[in-house]
Amino acid sequence: MVEQCQDFCQYNFTDLTSASLADPRRALSLRRLWWELKRYAWYARVLGPVSFLEKMSSSGANGGRLSPHEPETPTTDATDLNLQPGELVEVRSEKEIFATLDREGKLKGLRFTSEMRNYCGEEFRVYKRVRKIIVETTGEMRTIRSPTVLLEGVICDGSAHSGCDKACFCFWREEWLRRAAPQVAAADSESARHGRA
Repeated sequence: MVEQCQDFCQYNFTDLTSASLADPRRALSLRRLWWELKRYAWYARVLGPVSFLEKMSSSGANGGRLSPHEPETPTTDATDLNLQPGELVEVRSEKEIFATLDREGKLKGLRFTSEMRNYCGEEFRVYKRVRKIIVETTGEMRTIRSPTVLLEGVICDGSAHSGCDKACFCFWREEWLRRAAPQVAAADSESARHGRA
C-alpha cells in the first residue's frame, strides 16, 4: 500500500532550507541590529520625534511591546470594513498606518514592512480576503484572526530584505485601508450623458 504524503506549500521552510544555501556572512546579528536602527529611523521620520518617543514608551513595563492579551485600540475609523474581492480601496498614509502599530511595527501581530510604504495613498482592488495561511517554518495551517486582505498587483519587491526575489503578496490589515472615494468625474459625466438624452 502506497503511503499518502502531505502536500506541503511550495514555500515550506524545510523544503526551502534544503533547496538553498545558508547565508555565509558571519555578521548576521549586526545586520539585524542595523535593520532595526533603520526601521526606527523610518518610524521617527514618519511620526515625528515626539510621537515616535511616545509610541516607543507607550507600553511601559512591557518594554514597549504589546502582550498577546493586551487589547490594541486602532486609531483609525476602519475597524471592520468587511472588504470583498473587487472592491476599490485606498491605502492609508504612512502616518495613519504608523498610528496603528505597536513598538515592533505590528498591528495584531502583522508587520507593516518598508516595501509596503510605496503603496501608501494609492488605490487598488481587493484581490481576496485572507482566512488561512501555511506557516512556512512549521508547515502548519493557521487561521487569520483579524480582517486581512490581499490587493491586486501588490507584491513585495524585496528591496528592504536584501533583494529577496520571492515576490510574495503583501498582507493588509483592514485598518490600513479605506474604501476609495467614488469617482466624482465619472459620476458627473454619467449624469451629463443622461441629461443630454
